[in-house]
Amino acid sequence: MMTARRFLPVLITASALVGCNSARDEKALAEHAQNEVKEEAAAARNQLDSMEKKTAASSGARANEVVEELREAKAEARQASAEADAALARARADTRSAVESTLRERMKTVAELQRKIEKKLPKPEADRLVKDLTERATAVQESLDEIDRAEAITLEAAKRTAEQRLQELDQALDQARERV
Repeated sequence: MMTARRFLPVLITASALVGCNSARDEKALAEHAQNEVKEEAAAARNQLDSMEKKTAASSGARANEVVEELREAKAEARQASAEADAALARARADTRSAVESTLRERMKTVAELQRKIEKKLPKPEADRLVKDLTERATAVQESLDEIDRAEAITLEAAKRTAEQRLQELDQALDQARERV
């Protein structure tokens, strides 16, 4: 059997060895835990990078979709604007043509009446009547200019004004016919 004298140095050596192993084991365990934490952190960073790339890719793809949608909407708006401009130009031309042809007919009537007025009425009265007819015809001509400048919103009002002035010219022509 071992005596205490012999056992004590063996015990001290054994405990020193056990203590060293424990410190080594703890150091190894700490290094292992640190490596695991580093690996987990790296995996988390990789996952975060991957998510950022996916987000950036999906954001970039969505941004491209939005840009394309905006381009399409802009092209549609340009086309609609061009169609509206063409429709306005047609409406102006139709309105101008109708008023202009009516004015031409009325101007022929004014010319015929002017000859009759100058023959049958005294000079001052004939001049006043011809001047009135000329002013009304000029007002209709100004309405044609308003039609040419009219926008979509104001075209109908310009058309009504021209029609009203044509009616006033017709009334003046009827009154002149009655005098002659």
